[in-house]
Amino acid sequence: MKGVCITGHRNIPKEKIDYVREQLRWEIGQAIEDGFTLFLCGMADGADLEFGAIVAEEKMEHPHLFLEAAIPYANRLKSKNPLFGQVLAQCNGIKVISKEYNPNCYFARNRYLVQNSQRVIAVFDGRERSGTAQTIRIASAEKRDIRIIDISLPH
Repeated sequence: MKGVCITGHRNIPKEKIDYVREQLRWEIGQAIEDGFTLFLCGMADGADLEFGAIVAEEKMEHPHLFLEAAIPYANRLKSKNPLFGQVLAQCNGIKVISKEYNPNCYFARNRYLVQNSQRVIAVFDGRERSGTAQTIRIASAEKRDIRIIDISLPH
């Protein structure tokens, strides 16, 4: 299965959310056209859950798509965000990276996402000290196809 994953910031400015959704919808559509069938979602608030929700919609028209949740630690499954529950309910698979929270669990989750994907979609504002930047660096080192949705510029 050809895999594509999402990385992105948790807090997307309100004035950019429609742009992000439009771009995610386009990138996901391109991935489907390019033969990707595995969609990996880190399940964080913001970009991850927006990606997951769009893939869940696409599964209605493309039932062969496989949506996998990559959860950094088990207690994260108790998220109170309603979108988390909606996306999780549409997942075909769930991978819990660590039983307990530890300082490395998000890095391990990000590495898992990249290792199981050939393409990485990144909703990125340019901040170098972020999990998103870290994931982009991992993807670059692993020679993955990186598609950046730049939210640092006015749209």
